[in-house]
Amino acid sequence: MGKRIQSRRTLGKGRGSAGFSLVEVAILAVFLLVAVGGLSSAVLSSLQLSRTTEESALADEAARGLAADMQSHTFRDIFKLYNADPNDDPVGIVGPGAAFDVRGLTPRAGDADGRVGRIEFPAVPTGVGTGVALREDFDDRRMAMPRDLNGNGADVDDASADYLVLPVRLIVEWTGAGGNRSLELDLALLP
Repeated sequence: MGKRIQSRRTLGKGRGSAGFSLVEVAILAVFLLVAVGGLSSAVLSSLQLSRTTEESALADEAARGLAADMQSHTFRDIFKLYNADPNDDPVGIVGPGAAFDVRGLTPRAGDADGRVGRIEFPAVPTGVGTGVALREDFDDRRMAMPRDLNGNGADVDDASADYLVLPVRLIVEWTGAGGNRSLELDLALLP
């Protein structure tokens, strides 16, 4: 009879060690939650990076497309069509002005005109109405200014009517997946 009892005890011990304890299950559950949390965080970061890259591509495509559109106009008319003064547009043509939209991008909060894009020239207000003058003495190193824009040797003239080179900056500023973002494209247009 002694052997029989001993066998039962061995069997009982074997059954208890074959399953998982509540503590082991809890530790495994915590480990799985941490792993799933890390994975979902990585997926969300990847999605945000993908959206940010897409927004940057939209901004770059819009700026380069606008540069191509500008060059489709008569060289003499570009400044008049794309500056902030609607009163100097060529007769019979309504210029797009100095601001533009980009489909898929949201303007920054508080943006004055509610548009994501703007066009800048080395220009200053004339002081008369809304007029602007293309100035050779404009100070902007990235536009390589000041410099002679009309080939007459002077660097202080208003070159709005007779420029031979036209510096322009296309700026896109938006709020997107990565917060406030911007893209700037500097060009020097030639006839």
